[in-house]
Amino acid sequence: MNPIVKRRLPSSLRSLLTDLRPREESTDLEPDPEIRDGIMLPPRQAAAAPEELLLPSQDQTTEEGRNKIKGTVCLLCNCKASVYTCPRCNVPYCSLSCYKSPEHSVCSEDFYKESVLQELKEMGKTEADGKKKMQEILLGLRKKAENTDGGMETLLKKEGVLTVESEPGSEDSKISVEAIELLSRLAELQEADEESGEEIETILRKLQKLGTGNDVDALEDEVDQNENDELDLAERLEGLDVDELSEDQLWGLLNKEEKKKFVGLIKHGAFNGLVTLWKPWWEEHEESEQVLIEVLHEEMSKEQKGMLNTVKTLPEHTQGNESHTKVKQAKGKGKKDIDTSQGLSQTSVPPLSAKIPKLSCLCSNPSPLIGFSLVNSLFIYSFTFCFFNGDTDSLMFELCDMILALSEALNSNKIFNSVHEALDSGETLILGEGYLSKDDPYASVRALEAVAHILTGRNREDSIGYCLSALSQLRSVLSQAKAALPKEGDGGSKRKKYFMATKKCEFLQAWVVENCHSINILAIELWSEHNKRQTDISSMTKAKAVVEQSWKKGKRGGNGKLIEEM
Repeated sequence: MNPIVKRRLPSSLRSLLTDLRPREESTDLEPDPEIRDGIMLPPRQAAAAPEELLLPSQDQTTEEGRNKIKGTVCLLCNCKASVYTCPRCNVPYCSLSCYKSPEHSVCSEDFYKESVLQELKEMGKTEADGKKKMQEILLGLRKKAENTDGGMETLLKKEGVLTVESEPGSEDSKISVEAIELLSRLAELQEADEESGEEIETILRKLQKLGTGNDVDALEDEVDQNENDELDLAERLEGLDVDELSEDQLWGLLNKEEKKKFVGLIKHGAFNGLVTLWKPWWEEHEESEQVLIEVLHEEMSKEQKGMLNTVKTLPEHTQGNESHTKVKQAKGKGKKDIDTSQGLSQTSVPPLSAKIPKLSCLCSNPSPLIGFSLVNSLFIYSFTFCFFNGDTDSLMFELCDMILALSEALNSNKIFNSVHEALDSGETLILGEGYLSKDDPYASVRALEAVAHILTGRNREDSIGYCLSALSQLRSVLSQAKAALPKEGDGGSKRKKYFMATKKCEFLQAWVVENCHSINILAIELWSEHNKRQTDISSMTKAKAVVEQSWKKGKRGGNGKLIEEM
């Protein structure tokens, strides 16, 4: 046999066999490749950019669809972006108010009808389950009471329905025990399905008697409470001079219930007949056979001729407070007689300012755009005075603050370049402050008509009298408010605003005196704008009515496309 030769293991192999420490994970592993669907396009040139990956059109289509949904406008209000889609007619809408709007009443009424019917069905199931559970409880109480010493009263005390401290013979405990006994007997009869109508009627009469006593007591307490409230209000007002108290003091005398009743009366229009509606003085014009505005055709441009075709001409009547006048308007060879029984307004025209300086003393070179500032000032003046129902005494500060907040011609140095810009400025601020109701589209048209009346004047000989009277009244109210404010604190800054607005009214008066012809041109343009807006609103109202009828009749298909992209 060959002898065994012992050889020494290499050190590297020995360490590999004897090293039992845990191995560290390799950090050189490559990340998993990203899998993307697409087609790799080869580069067009050898030294061009790397290869391009052509992705499928699904992601792009989805993204475009989302962008289209976000960009869709609500087709009910036509203002905001749509967020939802009606499942019935596929109309995109933005909010719940648009969903419940009259334009969408067909779908919304059907939806609420189904919801109410579903709720009634659920209520019927709930009531049936509740009756069944109550019947089981009453039957269980009756069986337990039969096996309990002391009967129903002892059982109710054990169950906690009656307090242990209550006396056994007290009226409250007797009524409770008797009522539960009657109800448990009634449940027993209903479960047995026996013909015991007489006994059931007897039980119901007894239960009605037990409940009527409590109702009568509660009714008497309510009547006594109402009488005490009336006495309390009379006692609170006794010895007080209501005419000398302010609105806040009178409001503080009322309790919460009285305040709720008062607000409810206002909402339902209960006080409308108590307040006399103020009739503006500028709506009265003296009548005659001649029109108030006469424009020479030779001096008119083509644009002014077009406006004159639609201008509203007001007839001029003779001076005096006649109760019965005749307006004669000649048209061709014939004449048309219109009888009116309305006399002149009881509201007198405001007096003119005592001192109106000359325009040359205030400005050597006045701008030709001053007339547009006059339009803006008179627009806010007429709207505010109608808003306050012509009351310049009790609400003087509120009236002045509202005028300065809405008229940029009086509270700033803004210059208007056209009549449209002057009117749009006032309308924008009025809408922004919430003074115009969306349900009354003719509110701004009436304010524009008031400015046209003022610029037209009383008659042909006195075409600027109404304009000067309006500025004089505005100037007087601002001066009175300025004098009533203190010179220190917040009153000082308000006094400065009122003073600057007063000076602007004075400057406008001086400009009006020396620009009668410009006033007539502004009046023509305003009457033309008034007729145009009135016609637009009338046509829009008719179109809206037609659309509403078509919606109600279901002429528009539920699955039809409202907008089709070409």
